[in-house]
Amino acid sequence: MEHVSKTAILKRYSQPPGDPPDNDKQSPSGGISVFPFSPLDLPSETFENAIKRREQNHKRLIHWIKNNLQPDVHYGRIHVFEQCKYARAGVPHRCRDFSHMSMITLWKAGAEKILSVLGLSVHFPNLHKYEEAAVFRQEISTIILRCELKTLNGKVAAEGSGARHIKQDNWNLNTSIKMACKSAMIGATIRVAGLTGAFIRTHRRTLTKMSGCNKNSVPAMSDCHNYNLPPGVSRTGSYHEDKPISQKQKNLIQKIAGRKGMTIEGLEKQVNNQFNKDLTGLDRVEASKFIQHLNG
Repeated sequence: MEHVSKTAILKRYSQPPGDPPDNDKQSPSGGISVFPFSPLDLPSETFENAIKRREQNHKRLIHWIKNNLQPDVHYGRIHVFEQCKYARAGVPHRCRDFSHMSMITLWKAGAEKILSVLGLSVHFPNLHKYEEAAVFRQEISTIILRCELKTLNGKVAAEGSGARHIKQDNWNLNTSIKMACKSAMIGATIRVAGLTGAFIRTHRRTLTKMSGCNKNSVPAMSDCHNYNLPPGVSRTGSYHEDKPISQKQKNLIQKIAGRKGMTIEGLEKQVNNQFNKDLTGLDRVEASKFIQHLNG
């Protein structure tokens, strides 16, 4: 029987340590023997190939978004000028002043569709703290949630944050939590896909001209059309015409209502209470607002 001092394990640990590893020595696969601390430490060829691959994938993702995301369903503009007389009258969806609208904003339905394509799951690691606070009847006024997008193997691909004060939702804690979750998820989606140039997360104010919307009376539909149009848009374009609700919007509304357990009569009643008309009488802007209301 071989003596224990001659075994392979004991020989390995009885040898003196060798020279420190050479950080500049590359393996046959092109990688560095010691894991780099920065992407700039990668070999030039590997770094260049990674840049090209990600650039091509990003272009393909943008192309897919253009072909599959629908305006007023997955993204759109939101009325942000609170002094507008339409907003004061409680009907901001009737305003057609382009300067009162936000920049193009990604909505929850669009973020969910992008995440499903990327194969990422949504997690809120600090949501349980608010659940515990509610159980112990602690007062909650401000909600700040963090969203993590994880891959199939559990690695965090991106993070986002969302905040909400319950005063913004008439002191409804449930609605505030949903809005904070939505904001955090949309922010993380924009970050992971590099969509800052295409969408914004917050409702950025783009007001450039007060126009005639600082009066106290409720205006007619034509009183709010005196504004500077963006380049390439005529005054007889789509911003003035109330296009009827599209079939895709109608199907989406019925799908969401069915998922919430609403009947046809209940859906029509809710539409009538909010817009004083039936579902088929909505225009696309009103349908978009109603979809946000159902998702909220």
